[in-house]
Amino acid sequence: MSLIEADVQQCLFYAVAGLMGFVCGAYCQQEISIRQLFGMIRSDPYIFYHRQKLYPMLSTFRTDHEARLWKRSSCLSDKIRNCLVFSLYDSISSLFFDKKPPTYTPDLLDLIKYGLPSTENLYVHKDYIVSQDLLTNAPRWICEHLKGNYRKLTTDADGDALHLRYNDVFVLSCGATRICKAFKREIWRKLEQHVTKMTEKFGSVYVYTGPMYLPSLKPGENWTLEYQIVDWIPLPMPSHYFKVLIIEPQLPDTTPYMEGYIIDNKNSTTSTTCELINYLCDIAEIERHTGLRFFEGIQSVVRFKKEKWCTR
Repeated sequence: MSLIEADVQQCLFYAVAGLMGFVCGAYCQQEISIRQLFGMIRSDPYIFYHRQKLYPMLSTFRTDHEARLWKRSSCLSDKIRNCLVFSLYDSISSLFFDKKPPTYTPDLLDLIKYGLPSTENLYVHKDYIVSQDLLTNAPRWICEHLKGNYRKLTTDADGDALHLRYNDVFVLSCGATRICKAFKREIWRKLEQHVTKMTEKFGSVYVYTGPMYLPSLKPGENWTLEYQIVDWIPLPMPSHYFKVLIIEPQLPDTTPYMEGYIIDNKNSTTSTTCELINYLCDIAEIERHTGLRFFEGIQSVVRFKKEKWCTR
């Protein structure tokens, strides 16, 4: 072999080694960036909402981000990636970087699996996520994920029994429970019992609750919206409250489905024999009156002819 041929082979070897090093470095950088993005998605609702736009910015090599995010991927490359790349990164990080003490943050993937009805002024709590409406100084919606036997809270306010789940009544009413007349009604208690029954039966229920502001028309008057003075501030009175359920049967060969309810916010003088089915509604009706958008990939159960159920 001549000296020139040896130099050419050496140059080719260095070129191939450099190319392989570049590819391996780019691959590791992509995987580390994706892992950090997944961590931010699990703690920041705005990053969760815009995640589809962020994926292409990190995709030097082809990969199914959504399947990996929700841990639905079962391919061999993902298993190798988790065992080698992430383990190596954790080992190097523990050697050269100060390890921060772990901080508890709720896993948003468990709270907003089916998306966000809106993205305005989001606040994350360990038990729920809420969107605050600055125009009405009240939440637009609150989302909870109920699993198995969840903790229920019952208190007395103004002499009436309020059937609460976690802090949803106080969150939605901003502490002014006199505004929320619907929560003191028997039909609301029946609705909460229905939520409890579905949770205990199927094991997983996502619950969205929020106010609706619909003007009313009295004979001889114009359309009006009622206001209440709370702490010297006039606040609009919700005319109704909605509740949207996404029920996940933890059973084989079953699919989630949705139920929607609208209950008027007023003191009821009718008999307590009123049936919950009379308040069942189409999800599209709630969306039309609130401007919210709920998950579109699930069948919804609506009222069809009185006392019959129909799946659309």
